[in-house]
Amino acid sequence: MDKSNTVLITGATGAVGSVMARSLTDTGANIVLTGRRQESLDRLADELKEAGRRVLLFAADISLAGDVRDLMAAIEERFGGADILVNIAGGWSGGPKLADMTEEDWDSALDMNLRSAFLINRAVLPYMIERGWGRIVNFASKAAESPVSKQAGYNAAKAGVVALTASIASEYRRSGIAANVLLPGIIDTPGNREQMPDADFSRWVSAKELAALVLLLCGKEGGSMNGAKIPVYGRV
Repeated sequence: MDKSNTVLITGATGAVGSVMARSLTDTGANIVLTGRRQESLDRLADELKEAGRRVLLFAADISLAGDVRDLMAAIEERFGGADILVNIAGGWSGGPKLADMTEEDWDSALDMNLRSAFLINRAVLPYMIERGWGRIVNFASKAAESPVSKQAGYNAAKAGVVALTASIASEYRRSGIAANVLLPGIIDTPGNREQMPDADFSRWVSAKELAALVLLLCGKEGGSMNGAKIPVYGRV
């Protein structure tokens, strides 16, 4: 990765996304940060003031096709397109067992995690194909490989992200594009610490460890890694 690259980070205002934003901004690349809430983006931008003109903030719900179109138009106008996608957007949803799930529960989980991944991956590909170079890192979950109970929609959505990434890797491997997917276990975030206060946090995956892995995958040297589903389970 170098200063000529433009990196799009979705879910940038979350606990992982904000760490990712700081790490990738340090590379000198152009950075596009997107999340649903403008006020959260503004707070993150205050931490990245030294990046100046290299950071574009754009509030969007990437499960909505219209928001994705507007986002990509803004990126094209400012930077000419996106070379790298780090797609962190999504969220856990669960509660009832499958027989008790409503259609709304199911649709919400898939929209938040899989539809959003489809829309944003589809949107960045034309720019990468035109340039003959691109890097995509999607975030799925350990649940894609090892589903647990009372979160069927989330399990299915994250498994879909894995399959989506594999499809991109296969279809565009001759276009200079490498697409990989991370499968984190429990990530050490303030929210997870609050929910599981008695856990051994040192065994969880840190956001900094995820950022270091993303930097490797998104660099020029990361091109030989394509179509990988990478377990990042910590020591749980």
